[in-house]
Amino acid sequence: MSTIYEQTIEKWAETLSQQMHGNKQDNQAVISYAINILLFNSMVLLIVVLLSLFLGVFSTTMVALAACGSLRIFTGGYHSLNPLHCLIISTVLLVSCGKIAIVLAPGIDYYALLAVLSLIMLLALYFTLKNAPMETPNRPIKPEKRPRLRKKGLVVWSFWMVTLVVLAVLNSGAKEFILAIGLGIAIQTLSLSGLIKNK
Repeated sequence: MSTIYEQTIEKWAETLSQQMHGNKQDNQAVISYAINILLFNSMVLLIVVLLSLFLGVFSTTMVALAACGSLRIFTGGYHSLNPLHCLIISTVLLVSCGKIAIVLAPGIDYYALLAVLSLIMLLALYFTLKNAPMETPNRPIKPEKRPRLRKKGLVVWSFWMVTLVVLAVLNSGAKEFILAIGLGIAIQTLSLSGLIKNK
């Protein structure tokens, strides 16, 4: 089954690379990688959406996914070398964030929540400045791209910081969404911290 999948991707990439300028083999490799990433991420998104709908935690799960995923695009972090492990870990973590946010939000003290979120955002800023963009063995980053990616990571961090401040000031019953954002950022902060090593 995986062989048919890989062959289909390669044929698709080969066809697309013929229409591009430059080295055909390099173009084919880049296109093949891009198609794999697009299909895999679409599959993760679909499974997360379906599972979160089934468990009744769709909105908070999507908020956690948006916070974690948007920061991860530019800052990098831990990558599992096994796609199945990545699929399972991503699904479990994101849906758990959605569930935890709904379960804990009603009982958590508002000021305690803001204190914890402040710590999470400070750690996210620190590791973004220190480690971003984080390389992995199967995803090297050209040196000239590193400052631009870090800058974009900081822009995303700033967006979520402003969003949290606005939600905190409004204080309009958005505790579960505030918590979901914090949990999503916390996952990416852990991934970016280097505490979990890429193999």
